[in-house]
Amino acid sequence: MTIESYGGNPDILATREEIHRVAFEIKLAAEQLAAFSSIESLLSDPLRLLQYRAATISVLSKLERLHSNCLVASEQYFSTEAQIHRRFEIHFVPALAAVATNVATTLGWNLDQRISATKKSTAATSTPNSITQLLDRLAQLSSKKQPTVGIDFFQTADQRTAIVYIPGTQTLGLGDGSNPLDLQSNILAMQGNGLAASERAVLEAMSQAGIAATDEVIFVGHSQGGMVAGNLAQHPAGYITAGLVTIGAPIAQLKLAKVPVMAIEHVNDPIPNASGRVNPLTKNWVTIQRTSLASESDAPMHSHSLKSYKNTTQEVDASKVKGIVNIKQQLLSQVLGAPVGKAMDFVISREF
Repeated sequence: MTIESYGGNPDILATREEIHRVAFEIKLAAEQLAAFSSIESLLSDPLRLLQYRAATISVLSKLERLHSNCLVASEQYFSTEAQIHRRFEIHFVPALAAVATNVATTLGWNLDQRISATKKSTAATSTPNSITQLLDRLAQLSSKKQPTVGIDFFQTADQRTAIVYIPGTQTLGLGDGSNPLDLQSNILAMQGNGLAASERAVLEAMSQAGIAATDEVIFVGHSQGGMVAGNLAQHPAGYITAGLVTIGAPIAQLKLAKVPVMAIEHVNDPIPNASGRVNPLTKNWVTIQRTSLASESDAPMHSHSLKSYKNTTQEVDASKVKGIVNIKQQLLSQVLGAPVGKAMDFVISREF
């Protein structure tokens, strides 16, 4: 199924004020026409008829422009309206996560857990030039037997950029296992930044990798990894956030108004809906959606698998839609022209 998208296009961003302005101009045009008396008086007064014709030309021209602009805007809003119908707007989901955390803590959850990150490998890597290449690197990390995050460095003439890759949930544990990519981290990541063991472990890996305050960082994450990536992007600590790419992740609760954001979702994937709201319609954030097919993956939840999402990213890379092209260019241009980069893999763990 073909992808659909909204956002990311600075040419199509209507606000409440813009809608009011359009409504006012239409009303003004109607009042101009109403200012003339009956058709009989126009026929008996040639001067008034000429005035009427001149006003009509101006008014009709303005209405044509408004009509055209409304068609463009409505095309964008149609997608947004579909999102609203598809999702329940539950703005207190983070608060629900906080309540669940409080109850679980009372029942014995230990949130003050030590984490670690251990570097396992360093290798040369080529500069990514597509969203699919970002997904491939993420899939390679997700397939490892141990929970592993990737940090790839690229140096251009005037800037060093790191791309941080964070896999999704790997176990349904509630904080009782060494793998921090578990269900407990899902709940804590939804509650807010700095709480999930997986998020703190990624920060530790970034520190060990040598990410500096002047480095720009693009985060790429799947599922829980997308939530963690979003939290780290929204609350930079010792680095400069330069972009965010999420795949099958609930991130609508985030406030990211300046950096390029690409949220890739499947309509039949329930995980992106966990945020309880719709992704914003802004010029820096593009949301891309497609309905996946069961034949695309043999995973229990095929719509959430990276194998299925790869079909979507391939359509993203081939798309000519302005919003998609705009955000994709903003993300990938930051490492464009960089020579061979350095890829580092870190195993993250919860310590007891």
